[in-house]
Amino acid sequence: MLKKIDLILYYGLFVLAFVLPVSIAATNTVWIFLFFVWLIKIVKKKSTDFSSPLTFAILIFFGVTALFSLFGLDYKRSIKGLNSEMLFLIFFLVFSNVRNFNHAKKIMYVFLVSSAVMGFLGFLQYLIGKNFINAEIFSMLDGRAHGTRSWPQTYAEGLLMALPVSFYFILHYRKKIFYSAAILIFLGIFFSYVRMVWISTVILMGTIFLMYIKRLKNLVYIIIAVSVLVMISNVFTDTRKSIFKRATDFSDPVRITMWKTSFEIFKDYPLLGVGLKNIKKVYPYYYQKLNFSKEFYMLSHLHSTFIHILVERGIIGFLAFLYLFPVYFYYGIKKAKCVSEEEKFFIYGCLFAIFGFLLSGLTEYVYGDSEIQMIMWFLMALTFYKSRAVFIDRDGTINEDMHYSADERKLKILESSYPAIKLLNQADYKVIIITNQSGVARGNFSEKDVKKLNEVITRKLKEKDAIINDVYFCPHHPDENCSCRKPEPGMILRAKKNLNIDIKNSYMVGDMQSDIDLAKNAGVKSVFVLTGAGIDVKGADYTAKDILDAAEWIISQVD
Repeated sequence: MLKKIDLILYYGLFVLAFVLPVSIAATNTVWIFLFFVWLIKIVKKKSTDFSSPLTFAILIFFGVTALFSLFGLDYKRSIKGLNSEMLFLIFFLVFSNVRNFNHAKKIMYVFLVSSAVMGFLGFLQYLIGKNFINAEIFSMLDGRAHGTRSWPQTYAEGLLMALPVSFYFILHYRKKIFYSAAILIFLGIFFSYVRMVWISTVILMGTIFLMYIKRLKNLVYIIIAVSVLVMISNVFTDTRKSIFKRATDFSDPVRITMWKTSFEIFKDYPLLGVGLKNIKKVYPYYYQKLNFSKEFYMLSHLHSTFIHILVERGIIGFLAFLYLFPVYFYYGIKKAKCVSEEEKFFIYGCLFAIFGFLLSGLTEYVYGDSEIQMIMWFLMALTFYKSRAVFIDRDGTINEDMHYSADERKLKILESSYPAIKLLNQADYKVIIITNQSGVARGNFSEKDVKKLNEVITRKLKEKDAIINDVYFCPHHPDENCSCRKPEPGMILRAKKNLNIDIKNSYMVGDMQSDIDLAKNAGVKSVFVLTGAGIDVKGADYTAKDILDAAEWIISQVD
């Protein structure tokens, strides 16, 4: 039963990735179905792990939003508005059921293909629009691309989040399919005629091009040529000329008057805000109070994610919302530093996608658009895909025991370490060093000395294609009773959070009883190696003659 549920969730995420850029109704149907399947899995397994780098920040934001909804001007509206806030569950659905990087990568392929299809559809809408034939159904909005969305803004904002991901796939894979996807997505964005998305696209493209100009120069030339051609094409018809002129006209005062009105509302409701879905109720009064034109006094949103949330939820809700993103970028960048180049490009694609979401949100309420919010949670979750890990003790396992020394001259890496770690890398395990270094507390050397020695070990291993993804060490004295010194699980728990480690399918390799006890305390399997000082060690899942034997046994355990 559990295997069938896992298969449904595994393949169901591909379906979710495909429908996200296409249809809100289909997306809601798929993610809610998968969510209930996941609940069945949780009940069957009688346990699940909700911990992620973003869990605390998400719960703070949702908790503050739910609590303050009770204090809104019309609490019934506010409570009703909580429905859309439940979309954060998409994050946990995806985060918890993406098995590994390969699974995440395939899901992203589907998302990019679907986004490229929408880009192509938008381009067709431009070509076939009202100016050539009477195609009301195919191009509802006078030639503005909207894909299958009701509004060009929603369509363009969704493609904006797909565009940087396609760039990073180009950077790593250099395949024609990703060049094609990027160009189609770009065309869809261009012909949507959404100003802020254009600006955000230029910022994103410019930043990525500056970072990787040599790798992306061919794409630069192609997009510049395409841009020139499509801009020239807009002068041939009056309708498109007027659309293009409006899209590039920044003298429109509507948003300025809107934001001035917003801050007047905020002054009266600074702490808790007016409540969810209450903007429309109070906006007309403040708008007329400031004697602005009555043309735009009936609004349900404030054309800025940040201003809208500030007015709707007050300064506390606003800060809770802002807190989400520094946490996301901090742990996303931290994870990118510990993984392979392929994974690094994948993660940076997701990070830039969310950056695009925030940029576009400066002048549009993108968080209030459920289609875009779903893509946001989806990409945030994919950033923290699961990884299997092998945690390895340092002294006596990777290198000969240095006996309370951090002197690089005494370092002797065991020959078996090179092929062992390389083997684990090839089997898609993250390799993480976990080591007690109480010599710091004893005054034998400093933390700086330990870090320097760890860098030397990492570099020497890398020279022979054996990659260490991260290193954690405990500098405390045994008498300090800290939570990180082995056999306490603190270091593994930190690694688990940073890299979303699949604990159930991970291992601890070491030469001491404390390593085996650590494995038990952290919930991972254990391997004892005979290359160190440990004797009479009990409780290990396997005893290996050295780290290479340990690696071979670990790989043999994979289903």
